[in-house]
Amino acid sequence: MVSRNGVNTMTRTRIRRYRRTGTAMLRAAIHLTPPRLPDWPEPGCSTERWRSWLSAVWADEFFRQAVANASPDLARQVRAVLDRRVNNVRRARRAALAVARYALRYAYRSTPFGLFAGVALVEFGDVALVRVGDGHEAVHRPDPTALDSAITAWETSEDGMADVEVCVNNLARLFDGRVHVPAEGADEFTLASTTAVELVLQAAGFPIPHAALLGKLAAEFPHVESRRRAELVTDLLRTRLLRSRLRAAATITDPAAVVPSPLLAACERTAVDTRLDAEVRLPETVAVEMETAATVLARLATHPAGTPAWRRYAERFVDRFGEGTEVSVEQLTDPSVGLGLPDGFGVLSEPPRPMSRRDRLLLDLAGTAAVEGNRSVILSEAVIEELEAAAAEPFTNLVPAPHFEVCAQIQARTMQALDAGDFRLRVHTVSRAAGTMTGRFWHLLPELAAGYADLPTVAPDATSAQLSFHPTRAEADLLTRAPRVLPTLVSVGEYRDAGENVLHPRDLVVGSRDGHLYLAVAATGERLELLAPTAINFLWNSYTPPLVRFLAEISRAATAQVTWFDWGAAWTLPFTPAVHYRRTVLAAARWQLHARKLPGRTAHLEAWADQLHAWRGRAGVPERVLLAVDDQHLPLDLAREMDVDLLRAHLSGTPVAVLFEAPPPDADGWIGGRAHSIVVSLESRR
Repeated sequence: MVSRNGVNTMTRTRIRRYRRTGTAMLRAAIHLTPPRLPDWPEPGCSTERWRSWLSAVWADEFFRQAVANASPDLARQVRAVLDRRVNNVRRARRAALAVARYALRYAYRSTPFGLFAGVALVEFGDVALVRVGDGHEAVHRPDPTALDSAITAWETSEDGMADVEVCVNNLARLFDGRVHVPAEGADEFTLASTTAVELVLQAAGFPIPHAALLGKLAAEFPHVESRRRAELVTDLLRTRLLRSRLRAAATITDPAAVVPSPLLAACERTAVDTRLDAEVRLPETVAVEMETAATVLARLATHPAGTPAWRRYAERFVDRFGEGTEVSVEQLTDPSVGLGLPDGFGVLSEPPRPMSRRDRLLLDLAGTAAVEGNRSVILSEAVIEELEAAAAEPFTNLVPAPHFEVCAQIQARTMQALDAGDFRLRVHTVSRAAGTMTGRFWHLLPELAAGYADLPTVAPDATSAQLSFHPTRAEADLLTRAPRVLPTLVSVGEYRDAGENVLHPRDLVVGSRDGHLYLAVAATGERLELLAPTAINFLWNSYTPPLVRFLAEISRAATAQVTWFDWGAAWTLPFTPAVHYRRTVLAAARWQLHARKLPGRTAHLEAWADQLHAWRGRAGVPERVLLAVDDQHLPLDLAREMDVDLLRAHLSGTPVAVLFEAPPPDADGWIGGRAHSIVVSLESRR
């Protein structure tokens, strides 16, 4: 079933159920080399030794600027150590460890981030072309956390807010005599529905000047002190029941555009996105491989008919309301009168899933590779068909995902090798829909936004619409900002001017047809499928209001849920092999290192490293690995003391470290050794 001789045996027929669409995006490191890294200070050394190491690294001006922009707090800590205002060894070492992490990220990670890595367009043609210059464009916007603090302070000023319009947050819900407003993560803020609060809900249902709202409160409650009336409105702004015009809707890519100059002056810190001075053209063979990889990942989807939570929700909808009945979104998601939200939407993690036949097949695949000492397996068509059938049981009439994005590294030693077809793709991640990973860069690369109105939909008669919303945590604000690219817009939890042609949750209904839930406009019956141009992971439930996830997922809830290669229950194993298909690495080899297998915190670093390398020898772990921290990977060379100390520091705060095999050293040779990845949007061919 599976070839394990390291040779990628091609099948005669290349199956491609997806085709690339639109322009691709390059994500690449700005710098080719890290700052000069002196020998790592020996264990138990003095503060002066750490100061010397920091001084050498901090002397790199470009690196220093990049770190200062990314983490002003760390820059201040380093400066304090260098200026001898900090003489504590532990604090100096912590600063050095943090700087070391940034030094490795500086040249070895392609994820767009400040002055570390940026984006550019990618074209496809007959032959490869690469040109990377030095004229990169850094686009500055106010730091979202600093801007949020400045706006919050401004909203306490009755004079400053007099002419600023405010409106009720359309995420607010009234039941059981209380008003509920989403707060940070999956939490919510509630307050009693007093007469004064009810007046605000009615008066500010549409935008109204702050002074006019206070006037209505004064007319209704003349005996209440003006100070208390103003404090009520301030509290409602602070708790997000009211949204002011100062908080720009997410389709305004620069939030500074709507705030007064004096307010903006309080935001000294900025956030940076970088458009690379780069021109890249890839051969069509790469696009074909991307389409092939997308197809096999779709075929290997763990949930080819939607997640169990959404399937249960659809069944409950039909049982409660029946097919052919349309229910308003507000009624349906209200737990007191409707169904509420699907399971898992109100918590920070997904519930465990039972063992499936697919899990057993993958456990056998991983276990056999481990027993036979193989670091990789090559999927044959027979194995793919078996896994596909195991996941699809007992479903019929499966509907493919209409579109999504694949992000992958192109591994080729030279451009000549790339043109000759001597390359591999290494899949980094797969997004839920087109625009997910690219959307937040549309303001830098407007060419990426073309064609989204023509994307296929699950229902042939549906219209694509853009979903605009604020995250529940201020620091993620810029991750949800994308210009309006679709004619139809659904706005959730935002301030919107009264004249804007947008839809709100109150304008939408949900129905069921042929086992699929759908979203429609109540007034016209038009079917909508919403596109959320943000890479925020909805499954974490910590950055998005639950209703946003509901609206973004519902139309595609019964389609294949395409993700990166999912090992299922085998993920708990200490080792899973790399998974290859044709020229693509669908998943890299991965090891789990438990802190309990190594000496404790009091052990000398040398003794700790000896035990680490002994484990590496037993487990077959290479020197070069990627340390996974959530969805970010830090490259480590375990033959180097600094990297070993970084791994030890990681394990001091978590019980397990997840390590992936690193790409070959010459993998980025075709692009001059620059860390990179390519994001391609793909649509179903059906």
